[in-house]
Amino acid sequence: MGYLLLFFLFLGLMLIPGPLLTVWNIQNLLLQREHTGKFEAVLFGVGILYSFLLYGLWDPRGWKESIQINQDMSSLHEPLSGEHMLSILALIAVGLISYAYLKSKKDTAPPLAAVLSMAGVYLGIMVNLLVIVQLFGGAAADVPFGNAFPGDILLMMLVPFNYILLSVHLLLRVVKGQSRRVQSERAEQQGAGTGEEPGPYKTPFLNDCSRILGESEHWALYALLLTLPLLCIIASALLLFGQRPDSVIRAFTETSDWALSARVSPPEVLIDSHYLCTVAMQGHRELVKPQRLGLRRGSKIMVNRQLCVANAFEQLLEERTPRFHRAVRKFYDTCGYPISRHICTPLTADIIYLIMKPLEWLFVAALYLFDAKPEDRIARQYLPL
Repeated sequence: MGYLLLFFLFLGLMLIPGPLLTVWNIQNLLLQREHTGKFEAVLFGVGILYSFLLYGLWDPRGWKESIQINQDMSSLHEPLSGEHMLSILALIAVGLISYAYLKSKKDTAPPLAAVLSMAGVYLGIMVNLLVIVQLFGGAAADVPFGNAFPGDILLMMLVPFNYILLSVHLLLRVVKGQSRRVQSERAEQQGAGTGEEPGPYKTPFLNDCSRILGESEHWALYALLLTLPLLCIIASALLLFGQRPDSVIRAFTETSDWALSARVSPPEVLIDSHYLCTVAMQGHRELVKPQRLGLRRGSKIMVNRQLCVANAFEQLLEERTPRFHRAVRKFYDTCGYPISRHICTPLTADIIYLIMKPLEWLFVAALYLFDAKPEDRIARQYLPL
């Protein structure tokens, strides 16, 4: 009972803060209330923390791996490619830093710094919008929004959704505020009867650039034009960390099961926890050496040499000594299943695989001793008839 209460308490702490902060954010925006920096720091800080925690608990597989039935929390693969994740995190960081600078300096930022910050915010909006499209438009037709637990995908959309809302609101306020300021200065100059000042620089080109950037009613367009050069600079810097020039695109397309995915993953495989050799397949691939997919009772499973040898030996035993086979089968089901229930990590699966290795050699010896074509029998295991 105590563990159940702790579970529901943990679940409540995971589910409640994100939606509550989102509702509060929307309410403040509708009522035109000015957000404080502390509120946004809490909103993004808590949201990012919970998103990473949720993603870690989910632990999705890459598109090249099969989903393991009865073992994986979700029947969906990772929504963003782990190989290219650094590019996405970099763009999100640029968007957050640009937002923080623009928020704190919206009234005093120099024109070029303000426009560059707006371009960074545009990049943040772009990548967060792509994340929402990827998450919302994905999942299998019969399992909407995934199944790590109800609403897990929706929870991971909250941070991108709130960032887009706050960023659009901030951009509108900055542009409108600077436009009013420029119009007020022009009205004062006209009232004073002064003409247009020549500019602070000696060359006409620099003075023209200063004048253009000073016309803040066009800042939104200037920032949009700077978005692509800024993206190219970020992508070039990420090359030093092993990322590719198109890693931002590949982060979404090198996936399966999602809206922007361009890959098809291998079919799901069944991990049957009743059988020690099957459970041992959960070990590290370098050790257990999976070979191919097989079929057991209509479900696809991953098989290796050890599993095929054990099943071939049991088949031989059933053919030659059916009564003895029934006794061995009963003993194995009685003792093997309780042991297999404790195999829940790759390390323990590796240990079971190594423990079963001497038995595998014994089974191979028996097959070569009593079967005319032992390798043919081993190769036929778990193949559709």
